[in-house]
Amino acid sequence: METQPITSGMRRVAIVRFPQGWSQVVRIRKNGHVHPIREVYNPGSGNICTLVGYSAQMTRKLVLTGILVFAFLGAGYGVLTLLIALKPEPPTREVASRAPMVSIVELKLTQVRDVLHGYGSALADKRAALTAEVNAPVIERVKSIDVGDRVSKGNVLIRLDERQYQMELNDAESRRASLAAQIQQLGVQLQNQRSLLEIAESDLTLTRDEYERVEGLFKKGAAPKTERDNARLRYQVALRAKQQVDNQIALIEPQRLQLQAQQDGAKAAADRAELNIERCEIKAPFDGQIESISVDVGDSVVMGSPILEMLNLDRIEIPVELPVSTRPQARVGAQANLYVESMPHIRWEGAISRIAPSADMQTRTYRAYLEVDNTVQETPLLPGYFVKAAVDGELLENALAVPRHAVFEGRVYVANGHKAHSRQVRVVRMIEDNAILEGDVRPGDLVITSNLDILYDDAPVRLESEANASSNGLMTSNGSMQTASSSKGKGDS
Repeated sequence: METQPITSGMRRVAIVRFPQGWSQVVRIRKNGHVHPIREVYNPGSGNICTLVGYSAQMTRKLVLTGILVFAFLGAGYGVLTLLIALKPEPPTREVASRAPMVSIVELKLTQVRDVLHGYGSALADKRAALTAEVNAPVIERVKSIDVGDRVSKGNVLIRLDERQYQMELNDAESRRASLAAQIQQLGVQLQNQRSLLEIAESDLTLTRDEYERVEGLFKKGAAPKTERDNARLRYQVALRAKQQVDNQIALIEPQRLQLQAQQDGAKAAADRAELNIERCEIKAPFDGQIESISVDVGDSVVMGSPILEMLNLDRIEIPVELPVSTRPQARVGAQANLYVESMPHIRWEGAISRIAPSADMQTRTYRAYLEVDNTVQETPLLPGYFVKAAVDGELLENALAVPRHAVFEGRVYVANGHKAHSRQVRVVRMIEDNAILEGDVRPGDLVITSNLDILYDDAPVRLESEANASSNGLMTSNGSMQTASSSKGKGDS
């Protein structure tokens, strides 16, 4: 087979030469376009003969194909038209506003209580460190007491060896009894001497009277000198005897006082021995728990040696440091709420029991003592906890409070419709996360609390509360609400 291009009139054809002598024209180029045809060229006569039967068959196929194509296209167009007709109209909405969305709070007159914040370490209200007051060995830990055991006031906890002090007591009692006997003997002597004194005084009176009588007669010459001298001698002897008795009586009293002093010393020694014997029993000074024990059986202790520590957890005291600026608000009896940062879910209730009269100049704080009654707490507050306290302060009536972050550079923004208006205010006091306001605000104002850094006076805003009130709706630029259900209804109609 050989292909040969030829020109037939205005058409250029490609001839395919077959071995039998006939050739087929497979395409022609006309006006720049290639058109396939089905014609046979006879090289002998040079004529091109159209294959009529073949062309008619091809024409019918093309027509049938075109009809089918147009039928399918028409059916598709019909279906598309039907789908378009049945498609619901999309909800219409206006162009959403680009104004910032803001949160608001409504100003209301309310009661606000100031809160005083401080911190401190919890201490047991009753705590005792028991030490040895005598020198003695430990002979018993009563009932094998140990750390954590509960004891009652007066219970004997530790016993020391008291035998040495018992001997000292016996010796002191013996000396005391001996001295008492000596004092009693001096009493008898005093009675005897007083009897002798009466006799001596009577004898002295008689001899003095005799001497005076004889002396009178002697002066008158009626008595001899020897009689006068004998009478004077008897008088002097009687006087000397009385003086001796007086001296004996005078000596008895100092002796009695000396013996009495010795007896008092013996009594003091006995009392001291009894006290030391009592001190050999270490007793609980109050109801509480054992916190630590420093001795065991067989240990020897001396005066001042630690024995044990115990405490009572019924009441806990917390010295809390508060800023000096809050001193006018602090008062005895004010309620307090306490917590530990590591246990934020636990709270304890307490009250101020006393307030220190002075402040710390370095820390600029003063100390308030809080008391917690552990007997009414669900979880006891333990000594050693570092707690933070929130103490009730002054109660403010009819206060206008807003979140403190709503105050921006001495101003707040109030929403009026969908505009933000700047208002000048003064912060009276900061309480927790709230600011107490005075100034160009009044109850009922809607104070803006978000996006404050991009607001200005008369700025357009969208209210978050309105958006939340209709979660299925859309906020338009003029502030109106278009709900999805109403839009759908329009489409259905």
